[in-house]
Amino acid sequence: MLENHNKRAKTHLIPLIGLRSNETPNFALLIGAGASASSGVKTARQMIAEWHRQLHDQSKSDEPLETWLQEQEWYEDDEEYSILFEKVCDKRAQRQIYIEQCVKDAKPSWGYIYLANIIAHNYFNVIFTPNFDDLLNEACFLYADCRPIVCAHDSAVADIRVTSARPKIIKLHGDFLYDSIKNTLRETETLEDNMRDKFKQFAREYGLVVVGYGANDRSIMDILDTMLGPEGYFPHGLYWCLRNKDRASKKLHRLMRRDDAYWVEIEGFDEFMAELHEGCRLTLPDAVRDPYKATTERLNTFISPTEEVEHPIIKEDVAELEEQVKRFEQIVSGKVAREEFARLIPYRFLGDTAYERGDYQSALVYYEEALIQNPDDLDIMQQMVLSYFWTEQFEKALEMSQNMIKHAAGDFRGYRLKGRSLGYLGRLEDNIASHSEALKYTTEKTQAQSDILADRSNVHLIAGNWEEALSDAEKSLQMNPEEYATVLNKCIALKRLGKEEEADKILQDVLPEIEYNYFRACAFAVLGDKQKMLRELEAAIEEDSANRVDAKFDPDFADYREDPDFQKLVYG
Repeated sequence: MLENHNKRAKTHLIPLIGLRSNETPNFALLIGAGASASSGVKTARQMIAEWHRQLHDQSKSDEPLETWLQEQEWYEDDEEYSILFEKVCDKRAQRQIYIEQCVKDAKPSWGYIYLANIIAHNYFNVIFTPNFDDLLNEACFLYADCRPIVCAHDSAVADIRVTSARPKIIKLHGDFLYDSIKNTLRETETLEDNMRDKFKQFAREYGLVVVGYGANDRSIMDILDTMLGPEGYFPHGLYWCLRNKDRASKKLHRLMRRDDAYWVEIEGFDEFMAELHEGCRLTLPDAVRDPYKATTERLNTFISPTEEVEHPIIKEDVAELEEQVKRFEQIVSGKVAREEFARLIPYRFLGDTAYERGDYQSALVYYEEALIQNPDDLDIMQQMVLSYFWTEQFEKALEMSQNMIKHAAGDFRGYRLKGRSLGYLGRLEDNIASHSEALKYTTEKTQAQSDILADRSNVHLIAGNWEEALSDAEKSLQMNPEEYATVLNKCIALKRLGKEEEADKILQDVLPEIEYNYFRACAFAVLGDKQKMLRELEAAIEEDSANRVDAKFDPDFADYREDPDFQKLVYG
């Protein structure tokens, strides 16, 4: 973990970003691949896991994957991503195609929507990124009516002026659409001359905020390390945002020893951008808040052109568009059937919004309508199952999870959610069987497999299967060692197996790193500290009512089920 002397809180950084002179930003922004994970882009960790399996298969080794990996000199190296990319793709063209496949289905997440609006209001107007996706530019255009300059060529970056008011997105390693893409160790060892010079030029004018970047890229980290010092760079400081689950690289540890370098713990890119957006007192643009108004205004520019349309084809298309807009206005005014209106409402978006704010009953209303619009959408079904959980409609959750399996028998999510539904209904053996079925549809050593094993470990604890619970927890932790819920499962199993001292030591070591109130409550429960458990659990329930539901079933609280104070808090 990084040292605390230069740690700063989000509540410290956000006002600094909002502090401007004549609406001129004080900070540039550097965003890495972690910013795009929730948009559907593979993370570097996911790519590395995929390449591990591929190289292991190619090696024809009889050793298990984990044993084989320990013997590889590149394993867990800071440069592992770049080294492996060159091993699995010999030529730049092959790497280019691979990247294109990774980003082709990505859609801007909430974090990018917030960031686009933040950029449109000039709290940032310079964004550096080693990413190859086009999510930020797309979000700026679609949601914020903002058109940044996008530069992915070393030769072109020299012409970008620091004083230009137009937002600038500078792709430090090129773009998958061009031959300038850089992603192997040799290619990323140094930035191109013009890119490096422009980076340094902007660094004399701005501070730098870093989000979603793993600090494993030598070219970027070396130049940051060089600039942090008495040279006059980053006059407003460098603030590195790090998720509480992320491991800081050796390069980042070294960088954080420099003057004017600070680190800030965040939940994630989407969450931080939401908090920054609110901290800057911004409201969402019409394209998100009132999409019908925004769409109508855009279409009206075609219907009412500045000059009279003469060409017969264009005139015909304008007339057709005008009829559609009139029909839309009739729907909005109530002159057309409700069914027509419902077809145009973005119920999925409304459901997700309600879910995010913890209004699960409203979310269900929207998701039910969204499923009518898209009856085969597995993501909507998944959100409905979760909403049924948090409103304690477990029979309906089971029915919907079975519907997921019916629509996609080869997708692990249906079986996993079916297992959880059965668990809430007290059918523990069926729960375990369903989670075991889910494992058949996951790839080895993936996040999905780790999550399912953690879930099954939880059920084994409730059922009193201590050895099985410990085995599943340890297998899950091999893939995801910093998943605190699974660490807690392991400790409960150890205690039940008579290894209390070992369990307590693990909990005492990990407790300072846990910030989420619910997991802290679980940890204190396992340690037997009732008062701290109740205090943390009360805060967790106040934050999200879903935690009240989980507390009724989680094995962490098994010793407190009959406790009057626990019952009053959880069962009301």
